[in-house]
Amino acid sequence: MADEAEFRCHDKLDTTAETTPTTKMQPFTCSMLTLLAIISFTVVSATSRFRLETDSDTPNTDFIKASCETTRYADLCFKTLSPFATTVQTSQMELANVALSVSLKSAKSTAKAVRELLKGRDVSIQDGQAVADCLENMSDSVDEMRKSVAEMKGVDGPDFEQKMGNVKTWVSAALTDEDTCMDGFEENLGKMKETIRGYIVNVAELTSNALALITNIS
Repeated sequence: MADEAEFRCHDKLDTTAETTPTTKMQPFTCSMLTLLAIISFTVVSATSRFRLETDSDTPNTDFIKASCETTRYADLCFKTLSPFATTVQTSQMELANVALSVSLKSAKSTAKAVRELLKGRDVSIQDGQAVADCLENMSDSVDEMRKSVAEMKGVDGPDFEQKMGNVKTWVSAALTDEDTCMDGFEENLGKMKETIRGYIVNVAELTSNALALITNIS
């Protein structure tokens, strides 16, 4: 496309012998036309390549979407797991592994946030005790999620059922720990309770989704 535009420009110049102000502008005009042709060709090629790459992920994202429909928080499931479509492809095992990793990362960041809240100078005695208990719960949750991620890496083999049972037990325990964290604020009022709730609800929903996807395998 670009070569064709450049040929037409040179052909036009060869057939023009006069040196009028118009003909003096022709080299600049032809150069611009050639540049525009090259840019257009590049943009079209890039767009086509992007479309092909996107289309190639469609079966994978469809698989993730269908799998997420079996979870309690389907929209959150698809939002957090669809970016890993290339890794997951159409594997239930890979999907569960990714879901566990996402939940573990969230549990770690939540535990860190709760720890920072405990350092606050304006924390009341009642809130301080609830936050300290919550931090212990979240630390336990992180440990259980770590064990689950590690167990899933070697889940294949004759001990499949036993290892999957271990994973489900640990993830269930992690979910219980996260719920227990919020229970400690049952009688508390004010900003602290809502702040903690904002952290815990997200990680608990991610953990619930991970548990559902693990259950789908077994």
